Amino acid sequence: MDDLSVTTRRSVTEIGEDVWNGLAAGDGFYLGYPWVAWSETDRSFDTTYLVVQDAAGTTLAAVATYLWHGASVPSMNLAYSPSHMAEENLGRPLSPEEHAAFLPVLLVGSRAGYHGAVAIADDLTVDRRDAVLTALFTEVEALAARRGAASVALLYTPVANVAAYQAAWTRAVGPDGSPPVAAPLSAEAVLPVHVGEGSAGAAGRREWRRERRRYEAAVDRVETVPLSACVDVIAPLLGATQRKYGGPDTDADMHAYFASQVPALDACSHVFLEYAGDTVVGFSLNYLWPDGVYVRAAGFAEAAAPYSYFNLSMYRPRELAAERGLGLVHLGAGTYGAKRARGAEPRWTAGLVRPPVGVSAEIVRSFASPGSDHQQAVRVWGDGTHPQPPRAPER
Repeated sequence: MDDLSVTTRRSVTEIGEDVWNGLAAGDGFYLGYPWVAWSETDRSFDTTYLVVQDAAGTTLAAVATYLWHGASVPSMNLAYSPSHMAEENLGRPLSPEEHAAFLPVLLVGSRAGYHGAVAIADDLTVDRRDAVLTALFTEVEALAARRGAASVALLYTPVANVAAYQAAWTRAVGPDGSPPVAAPLSAEAVLPVHVGEGSAGAAGRREWRRERRRYEAAVDRVETVPLSACVDVIAPLLGATQRKYGGPDTDADMHAYFASQVPALDACSHVFLEYAGDTVVGFSLNYLWPDGVYVRAAGFAEAAAPYSYFNLSMYRPRELAAERGLGLVHLGAGTYGAKRARGAEPRWTAGLVRPPVGVSAEIVRSFASPGSDHQQAVRVWGDGTHPQPPRAPER
């Protein structure tokens, strides 16, 4: 529509906290202002925001984009590398040249957190929303061309978004362009909380009671602090945990990761620290948001009490949510069997990838194949990945 304009911003502060959170209402912590403000601080990425306004200057939608040239990032963020996604789905290593063909990549919607979307006003008609999205994705492609991006990817968005996003993006590239490929990616595990149930209700399942008793009998104590008070002690625990499962991350990497989050995210943070004597032997980092508690990271030493992971990453966050009147604990992706066994439910996510021009048809097709994380989630919950009727309006 002729009354729509798309402009760029270099920081979410130029959009404003109230405007951004108003557009992103209902989309969770990883699209909330504090997380987005933190995400733009990593200089490994060149951040640009695209903002859609009408003729009256009303902001109708906004999205963050991150241009990545392939600089080193924490291993968990490689889930946002399209070439690594293709490599996993193909079941073979990509050559250095095949990896390089994707770079730089323009990441749209998010670069961390495993949840991304367009922040868009919730009172638009379907036709108006489609027009706004088309204008936005047209500018996404224009930005990619200006910045020399070889590929573009919007990853880990709720499946209910995919059809509208894909249609708008396809209109944006036109009949002669390369449309995005829809990619089944993952699931966000969420643990429902019955508000007001208290700690007794949080231990209602038999396995929860058993695991809680074993833990309470063995643990010395658990304290709660903000992130700023514990960066030095939790960084080595996360580093060791990452390396235990094959990640290359050093303790210094994890210290820099946590320290970078303090300025933007400390006020939202809630860290459980497990002690053995005077030594911290386990932790879980949680962030609080109006829709729930978000469990972000956890790490444990060999001296941690039995069932530390479940107690610090599920049971205590669930009690915290109940105490604060919050309805969900967001457990994130992975370890789906353990999460389902303790009451978690899936929220399916998918991605859209516009591969580089000239890559093989095999690589292009690979994005439509389920990766290992998606396959694991399907084995646990069954195939529930088809878009469900969206809430009004679709987000």
